[in-house]
Amino acid sequence: MYAINGRFNRTFRDFELYRQLGIVSVTTTRFKENLMKMKPGERFALYSSGNGWLGVGRVVEPAVPFGEFEMRQGGRLIEYDQYPFKEIGRINPHFAKEEYVMRVEWLGLVSSLEEAIDFGTFDSKDPVVLLDETQKDAVMDVFNVRK
Repeated sequence: MYAINGRFNRTFRDFELYRQLGIVSVTTTRFKENLMKMKPGERFALYSSGNGWLGVGRVVEPAVPFGEFEMRQGGRLIEYDQYPFKEIGRINPHFAKEEYVMRVEWLGLVSSLEEAIDFGTFDSKDPVVLLDETQKDAVMDVFNVRK
């Protein structure tokens, strides 16, 4: 089971929006190996620096660069300029090349950043790491997700 540090904040990544859309995004160029290993059906834990653990999800579609990500509503493709998170591109002009987006299903999740659970930190420069069995069990228990 992998853990993803989403590094949510109020300007760059909006946890509430990502929660509603069923997506996770990660800025990575140097450390994308673990992210690209994640396949549909795999579970992951979501963490945010400065907040804590946010939940557990399952990969629905593998990560793709932001510029290749497509959103659909009712089966119809939504135009890129209508994406609710396109504003991020103005903050970071390299966003389309450095940010990877993955469609997910939430299995257990807090309702806001303020409700993040602190039971150990995410200590890695890589935003996606493999959890050991002890960490995996702890995350699954905290978010009441069946093993």
